[in-house]
Amino acid sequence: MSEQTVETVRLRKSLSSLDIFLISFTGMVGSGWLLGVLAGNEYAGPGIIVTWVIGGVFFMVLAIIFSELGTMFPFSGSLVRFNHYSHGPISNFFLGWAYLIGAIATPPVEAAALTGFISSFVPGLYNSKVSLLTPLGVLVAVAILGTFTFIQYVGVNVFGKANAGMTWFKIAAIILTIIFALSLIFHASNFFQYRGGFLPYGGSSLFAALVPSGVVFSYEGFRQGLDYAGETRNPKRSVPIGMLGAITAAMAVYILLQLAFTGGISWSAAGVKPGDWSALGTSPWDANPFYYEFRSTGIPLLVGFSIVLLIASVVSSASTLGAYSGTSGRSFFGMSRLSYFPEIFGRLHPRFQTPWISILLTFVIGIFFLLPFPSWYALVSIDASFTVYAYLAAGISNTVLRRTMGDYERPFSTPLSAVLSPIGFIVASLLVYWSGWSTISVLLVVVSAGLPLLLFSAYGRRALGIGLYPAVTFGTTYWAALAAVGALYFTGTIGFTYFWALYTALEVAAYIYLRLSASSGIDAVRASLWVVIYNSGLALVSYYGSLGTGVVGYPWDYIIVALFSLAVYFIAVRTGYEPQELRAYRESGYLVEE
Repeated sequence: MSEQTVETVRLRKSLSSLDIFLISFTGMVGSGWLLGVLAGNEYAGPGIIVTWVIGGVFFMVLAIIFSELGTMFPFSGSLVRFNHYSHGPISNFFLGWAYLIGAIATPPVEAAALTGFISSFVPGLYNSKVSLLTPLGVLVAVAILGTFTFIQYVGVNVFGKANAGMTWFKIAAIILTIIFALSLIFHASNFFQYRGGFLPYGGSSLFAALVPSGVVFSYEGFRQGLDYAGETRNPKRSVPIGMLGAITAAMAVYILLQLAFTGGISWSAAGVKPGDWSALGTSPWDANPFYYEFRSTGIPLLVGFSIVLLIASVVSSASTLGAYSGTSGRSFFGMSRLSYFPEIFGRLHPRFQTPWISILLTFVIGIFFLLPFPSWYALVSIDASFTVYAYLAAGISNTVLRRTMGDYERPFSTPLSAVLSPIGFIVASLLVYWSGWSTISVLLVVVSAGLPLLLFSAYGRRALGIGLYPAVTFGTTYWAALAAVGALYFTGTIGFTYFWALYTALEVAAYIYLRLSASSGIDAVRASLWVVIYNSGLALVSYYGSLGTGVVGYPWDYIIVALFSLAVYFIAVRTGYEPQELRAYRESGYLVEE
């Protein structure tokens, strides 16, 4: 938007419903099928099967709403753009910044998983007692991350061709794993005979396990189908059918895999007291659950197949890592195309035609994710919480755009939109809430820290009518204050009450500053009010809720979050407006590529 250009976007309309299905399904079935089964049992016991169903239904709701938005705005990196067209740059930047952090965290997640799988035959890379990579393991993970970064840097298309073969190999391995486990080592008694039975940690664990077990992380891959919405022959049919079909198939696969693993657990082989589900997370099995489960049986067929599983685990994780290492770099590229970030991040390599600066920066930031969180199990919560925070855009953007673009003929219309849109916002909010206070506290500080980046950009200053000097002065002061508040809290110097009061005061002060200082773009400032209210309220409920201090127990905290989210939804919808870019879209009939 440094200089708006209006052009007719002509995309190759070649993808079918099956293509969208395969793209989305591949994105959802990565390392989660290998590690999520054990993590699920650790947090919810056998009941994790229900959690996979809950997660699938929640993501179906989000996928239906996003189908309408994705077919209306078939842009590359569309998930960081939707909210811009309903609430302007400030609100959208908060959500896009969160999504960018989540996208950057995904390659380190897969690199950590891949290193853990390699540790099955290369000792010294993983410490199962604490479920973390060793220092040597971190170095190997960084090397793996660097290798795939290089592949993306030079734009080698050999990987893309090999990826199809790896995907089919992965699917075959999954099918055989389910068949062998259910037919040869399945013990139904594992589901009911131990203390607590099917729900050893109570009904609340079915929801609390969604984020830390990797269920949300696994389903997030549905968004891959959105990136190709503009290239389908019949988006009205292909996008919803492809994505919803993929979520349904992934749900079925994960339920069967969970049944197979849970029923096949040999407690003595795992070195865990029978029925002590939480202890599975510190057993030797957590580096590669199915591999060790099959190898420990002594059955020749399963022992032999465990080698295939070892290969499948490496191939599956490598396939997903290869895909996301490119996607993450292109998230920076997409934000640059919106002019939120400097133009340099949108530059292509003169020879390889890849966004090389964005790709390299993603690699560097990925290393910093691995250092404090050297484990798949630790990284999935960070990745999932930041990504689902961006999904808050679905319901509010869809509703506002139905008001501002009511006369636009939509390729796909969300059925019962007046009901599903607020439900979608509540669902996304609950998914964020279930990350737990320890993760949400980091999420809120990091998300808020993105605001000055928008003000430092030429577009942000021009859109809000703020000069460079005032923007830099405000931004540096804001960063210093936010860093001080975060440091004081995370080091234990101040308690939550002071942290919440100072954090909320800082966010409100920033909002007031923008309202008073912006000579233009007042609508954009006003439309970001919901973020201030939401962040402050989320912090309060999260800390005192059942996943924090427990002052407000289950299920009352869930009900409070749902009602609070519904109130914020109506505030966000009321403050939505028609930005200049959307107006140009309506008036010209062309797609506006920022």
